[in-house]
Amino acid sequence: MNDLPIVNAFKRMPVPLMIVGSDGRILHCNAATHGLFGYDPDVLIGRAVFDLLPVTSVSELNAHIKPPAIDAVVKGMIGRKCNGAPILLAVQITAWVDAEHGLQHALALRDITYESEAEKATRDELKRANNAIRGARIGVFEYDPSAQSVIVSDILRELMELDPMDTADVQQEWRARVHPYDLDIALEPIRLCQKGLRERASCEYRLREKNGAGWRWIRMDVAVAKRDKARTVTRLIGAIREITERKKVESELRRSEEQLRLAFEHAPIGKAIVGLDGRWMRVNPALCDLLGYSEDDLLKTDFQSLTHPDDLHGDLHRLEQLKAGTISDFRVEKRYIRSDGAIVWGLLSVNVVRNARGKPDHFVSQIVDVTERRRLDEMKNEFVATVSHELRTPLTSILGSLSLLSFMDAEPLSDEAKRLLFIAQQNGDRLHALINDILDFEKFSARQIDFSLSRQRIINLVESSTLSNLALSDQFGVRFNIICPDRSVSGYVDDKRFQQVMANLLSNAAKFADTGSTVDITVENHEKAVRVSVTNRGCVIPDSFRSQIFKPFSQAARSSTRKRGGTGLGLSITRQIVEQSGGTIGFESDQNGVTTFWFTVPTEEPMQGTTR
Repeated sequence: MNDLPIVNAFKRMPVPLMIVGSDGRILHCNAATHGLFGYDPDVLIGRAVFDLLPVTSVSELNAHIKPPAIDAVVKGMIGRKCNGAPILLAVQITAWVDAEHGLQHALALRDITYESEAEKATRDELKRANNAIRGARIGVFEYDPSAQSVIVSDILRELMELDPMDTADVQQEWRARVHPYDLDIALEPIRLCQKGLRERASCEYRLREKNGAGWRWIRMDVAVAKRDKARTVTRLIGAIREITERKKVESELRRSEEQLRLAFEHAPIGKAIVGLDGRWMRVNPALCDLLGYSEDDLLKTDFQSLTHPDDLHGDLHRLEQLKAGTISDFRVEKRYIRSDGAIVWGLLSVNVVRNARGKPDHFVSQIVDVTERRRLDEMKNEFVATVSHELRTPLTSILGSLSLLSFMDAEPLSDEAKRLLFIAQQNGDRLHALINDILDFEKFSARQIDFSLSRQRIINLVESSTLSNLALSDQFGVRFNIICPDRSVSGYVDDKRFQQVMANLLSNAAKFADTGSTVDITVENHEKAVRVSVTNRGCVIPDSFRSQIFKPFSQAARSSTRKRGGTGLGLSITRQIVEQSGGTIGFESDQNGVTTFWFTVPTEEPMQGTTR
């Protein structure tokens, strides 16, 4: 090493090198070594190698070489950089005896920090893959086509219910237990890959349980793993896993879909799937019969073109509410135009179906033909209206005559005659009120009443209606009390119809309130509307009657009704007025006899069609 050209070459080599003398001191090292440990040039010359490597003596360094070898490679030796930081090294140690200087060692060093990290990452990845395979219970096999031999994993043996010590031939066992109808299907992926027709192939087949009790579904995936120089396939690898549960789910899903299809196709009422643009996507025979179209012709149209123009605006508004999520479904009676131009009535129910992101995808509609029911209702309404009108005229004349007799002083009547005259006039007034209620009910039911809505201050209307009905408070011995925290609240109302609603609610509250109690009338803002409530304390509304309370001619107790009077139409008429004016109505009643009837007045002008 005293030859100058050799020393210069040694120092310029890119691989970290050093020569260590018999006393453990560094005799020579190159620039790459100084760079590896972070020292300035020539600083390491004469320094003990023990400061850099985890050895305490030359003997310990030499002990890595096992005779008769003269060198050794040590991986994982942890060195120390000049700043004390550890460095993972692979060190090749070569020993020789110099006649002048004794035992010497040449060390070639390599930083394997990143290499070790990569190996660790690979090992971790392999471990995760093995865990995943085991966790997913995927059996693996390797097939040699030339030898027709197969090597299988432990999990594959488990899937075939073979004991680890079972010496049965796996191929024969497998062939014997594959369903006879599925054997060709199960062998097809191996055939395709073996002949080079596919790089990978898969299949699904049935495998009999070892005890013969039943069948399990298996999925097999096969791929080409190796070819020889002639491109002939010399090795196949495959994986199998059980899919019995998935097959059961698929079977149940198919059965459910078939049931839904049959229910859709054979339903006696019209059913349809409608796109967001209104086009029919799927229709059943009943709907085709209702609208008078063949299935192909109906699918070429949309619901807008078959809806009566007067009903279309309300339909579109409700569909927009469905898409926006403000309502979950709706149900409405509407008119459709048949292919022959005739008008049919349908009771339409609509729901919206959303996709996985919650966006509207399509509508599901159900249409019941109510044309005949509507015709019969109209006939009944016309009959009732005709009878009522025919009764009203003579009854008005009779009541006028009775009133005139009551005020005649020229010929005084006996007490018995006066009593009979009073009874006749009371019954006549009651009959007149019944006829008026029936006529109003029929008009509201047929939506033949026009509403003239305008923005008005609600408290003014409430005070006016309360004053108009003070006679009720005197008649039933109650007191009316108005509560209004904010007198400025206003809403869209028809003045005349509002007074009719208030009269019905005040009359109802006064009739059934305890004598001497107070009836509270409250006006307050409530969820984008003005809420008017009428609260009394008296009779408890029976639970069995609550669902019937707004239906026509409904009465909770006939004896109570006879004592207080009433036609059973007031609340039904009130509900129709409120809803056709764009509001809502309801009630609450507790077991202590506190009952509140309430209705809302919209603070924004209702859309066209609501009040008709």
